This record gives sequence, C-alpha cells and structure tokens, in this order.
Amino acid sequence: MLGTLLDGRYQVLQVLGGGGFGQTYIAQDTHRPGSPRCVVKHLKPCTHNPEFLTTARRLFTSEAETLEKLGHHDQIPRLLAYFEQDQEFFLVQEFIQGHSLKTEFLPGQRWTEEQVVHLLQQILGILEFVHSHKVIHRDIKPDNIIRRPQDCKLVLIDFGAVKQIQTQLLTVAGHGDTTIAIGTPGYMATEQGQGKPRPNSDIYSLGIIGIQALTGLHPKQLQEDPTTGEILWQHQAQVSPWLAHLLSKMVLYHFKERYQTASEVLQVLQQINSDTEVESQLTQPPLSIIQIPQSSGSQQNTVKQDVTSILNPEQYKYLETLLLQYVGPLAPTLIRQIAASSSSYQEVVDTLSLHLGEREKNEFKQRSMMFLRESTTNSQPKSNIIPHQQIPIISDRFVRQCEQELIAIIGPIATFLVQKAIKSSPQITEEQLVNILKSQIPDIKKAQEFQQRLLS
Repeated sequence: MLGTLLDGRYQVLQVLGGGGFGQTYIAQDTHRPGSPRCVVKHLKPCTHNPEFLTTARRLFTSEAETLEKLGHHDQIPRLLAYFEQDQEFFLVQEFIQGHSLKTEFLPGQRWTEEQVVHLLQQILGILEFVHSHKVIHRDIKPDNIIRRPQDCKLVLIDFGAVKQIQTQLLTVAGHGDTTIAIGTPGYMATEQGQGKPRPNSDIYSLGIIGIQALTGLHPKQLQEDPTTGEILWQHQAQVSPWLAHLLSKMVLYHFKERYQTASEVLQVLQQINSDTEVESQLTQPPLSIIQIPQSSGSQQNTVKQDVTSILNPEQYKYLETLLLQYVGPLAPTLIRQIAASSSSYQEVVDTLSLHLGEREKNEFKQRSMMFLRESTTNSQPKSNIIPHQQIPIISDRFVRQCEQELIAIIGPIATFLVQKAIKSSPQITEEQLVNILKSQIPDIKKAQEFQQRLLS
C-alpha cells in the first residue's frame, strides 16, 4: 500500500495499523502546497454484494457527516475529505502534530493534582461538545489524546468511526451481533464491554486516566473489590478527599451511580481550582456566618450584607451538615461558594443538587427546602442540628476506631481522611464524622456496614 495514490491525491507514506476490514495510514496531500500530512482511514467491506454495499455506503456517509460536525471543535481533528474508490471507503482527517499522553505516563511517576484537574477540564470540555452531538467516543485512552506543541492543548483523536461501521456491517452480514465491543480493556466500562456504551462510559474512561496519572499505575495494575467490582486505588495515591471522591464517582461500576454528563463533572471542578485554594477555603469561616456591621458607607459593605442575608447561620449549618452526607469534605467549599453567588435559598439548593447523583437530588432538595421554609416562616425554627454548646467532643478513642475501621476498607489513606475531616470542621459530631468517612467508601454495602459498626 505504501506509495499508493488514493483518489489521485493522497499518497500513502506509512501504515499505522488495522486489519480485517480496515486500516489506517499516514498520507500526504499532493494537491496542497507543501504536501501536508493527513490521516486516512480505510474501510474494506467484507463482501461486494450490491445490497451490502448500499448499506455500507449509507453508514459511511452518515459517519462522515458526524465527523464533519465534530471537527468544528478546536481540539478534535477536522474531516478533510471522504470518498469511495473500487467499492472501498476512505476518510481523510487532519494530522495532529504532537505526542500522545501515553508518553507522559511513565511507570511509577505521578502527576500533581493540579495537572490532573487541568487534564480533566480539557477533556471534559471536549466530551461536553461531543455528547451534545449524540456521539460517544468509545475509546478514550492516553494513546488517543495528543498534546499539541504550539499551545500545549490536548486533542482527542480516533473516534472509531471505521470500527463502528465495521461492527454494524458485520452484523448486517451475519458475522456478528450487537454485543461486539469497541474500546480498550482497562479503560472500558462494564456496559461498554457488553456492547452497550453510554455517554458516561466516556466519563468512566477519563476517570481511569485521571487515576492512572495520580497513582503512576496502568489500569491493569489496579485492584478491584471482588464482590462489587469497584476499583481500589486511593491507597496508591496522595490525593485530596474532594478529588478522590470525584474520580471514584466517575469510575463507579454501575453507570447509574456515576456522573451522568460531562457538564456535571465540570461544574464540580469549577468550584475548586486547585488543592491550595481548597485548603484555604476549608480552614476559613464561611461568609454567611461572619458578623458584618450595619453600614451605609461603601458599596462593598452593601454587597456583603446582601450575601449574608441569603442564609442565616442556622440554615447555613443545616445545609452544610446535610451536604456532608452526600459529597463528604467537599461540602464546606461548595456551600460557601454557592451561597455567596446565589440570590435566593431556592437557587442555593438547586445549584448544590447539581453535584449529586440522580437518586440523591430529590431527597436532598426535599429535605433542604422543608427545613428552609420552616426556618423562614418560624421565628424559632426547629432544627435537627445540635446547638453549638451541646456538641459533644469526639474522643481520641473514637477517632482511632474510625481510622482502624476505614484502614481495613480503603488502606493507609484512611488516617489522612479522618484527620482532614476533623480539621475541616473542628466542632464535628461523631455522626457527622462517620457520614463524611462513609462517603469516601465506593462500595455502598461496605459503607453502610462501616456506619453501622461505628454508630450502633
């Protein structure tokens, strides 16, 4: 195939790979100045039966139109051409200069949290665009992410159009069935391995890449819980609780338990720009419980007064305590930032619920709104929160018990998580501490058992 001139224009320089019904080449476009390189994907139908070729042509055209739309994104290769030659089909795409993310993943070397967050933000932004066009990438892995040298941006390549057409054509020809999987073991979610990918199957793959970056381990080196299938990884990394929670939720075994959209994950990430910022926020009192003196002086004081009027201290503490049960140590940061930028308590609750799973949203909204309405209409609202002066001091014995129980489930990182939780809320109760730690256990059954052992 080397040296072949396709469509009288694209000269094959190198065979990248393939086999069976498709191959991929690097070629040069002899009709453009400087003969720039491009990527050619070649689909060879398994039969030249006229009816079969008609189906192949329809599928090929449909996929080409999809790639044309996706190429409007700056971090996705453009479709340059598509054509049929000798009853075989060809897609021509932009060649992306740069190196794959695989070259940056050296065994045993770990990325910083800031690097991982930046990676997640870039790829999630691309996935948000891709999924809005009803497309699932299906093969997100380091090899398919290229860092572009001129601006260091990440580009997502190889949307597997040819592989998808091959699968569909094999089904039409009677050589396969709809359970044929497209993807790469280690990065592929369970439902995708069963031939039933969903948009958050791509989120799973990206979460695995984030875990690989933090741990320095290839996905095949990560352990799984033999009972639940959940990935056990946090003990292999030095990671902040909020990022550990986010990545663990991205890679949950069952797709219904994960984030459902790329937008959901991005909204969480946008709350926290770096681990340093998170640390400072967790150790500072929230705006809404700072007493600001009445003043008609500066505009700045007026703005602060408006912010503090959204939630009174009791409402703020109730929402923070409730949110801790769902998202763990990320709760103080979320509520602080959202309360400061919202104009009503309804907006606060609606925005906070965006960070919860589908099943948790309604419960959180119902409990929150019930309390907020009562506390707004009653001069002395009833509260489930223990008054400040009545909060019992957690004993060292209970703290050690929490550490020992958690270490047995998730490993040595448990000690770090326990101390972090206590540091973030010095007046924390035993029940609140257990709920925070429970949220760090991916296995739902083990999390419930952990809670029962400590609070029974």
